[in-house]
Amino acid sequence: MGNRVARRLAGPGVALLLLVAGCGSDDGTGVRTVDSGTGSGSGSGTGSGTGSGSEAVACKPVGDAGAADTKVTVELSEWRVAPERASVQPGMITFEAANVGVDAHELVVVRADDPATLPRAGDGTVDEGKLPAGAFVGEIEAFPAKQRCQGTFALTAGRYALFCNILETEADGTKENHYANGMRASFEVRA
Repeated sequence: MGNRVARRLAGPGVALLLLVAGCGSDDGTGVRTVDSGTGSGSGSGTGSGTGSGSEAVACKPVGDAGAADTKVTVELSEWRVAPERASVQPGMITFEAANVGVDAHELVVVRADDPATLPRAGDGTVDEGKLPAGAFVGEIEAFPAKQRCQGTFALTAGRYALFCNILETEADGTKENHYANGMRASFEVRA
């Protein structure tokens, strides 16, 4: 899978947004970053991406929702990830992420016993590249507030973590780490 890297380069009146690969193609090694002060778009991968939380790229669904055995709505807001139920049966699961917050959010799905104990990078985000082999399931890339986006994934019996791994730079330069601020939840698939 490729990385998607977005970087905002600005000069006097000139801006360039470089976007490599597509939505949903993250290989689990990066963190989405957004800059609330300037820019547009969002990025993922090992590079840094910047953009405005209110101007995030529109939803691009992941997987085939028509093939789903079960649909689970997950509300995303500052600072919580709230699935409508805590467990489902194994199969093709469509997560309908409803961004009811004011910032852009994403939904990352990984196999893990406890979302609070995922490996961390130096900036406090989840270091997706240090997850155990096979733990990364997939993600719904960052999408704007007041929108919904779907991701359909094959889930076997086990415990999972659902989280937002965006690191946001506010206009005053402060950083908001969505995961560290509490945007994580446990989810279980029971046979």
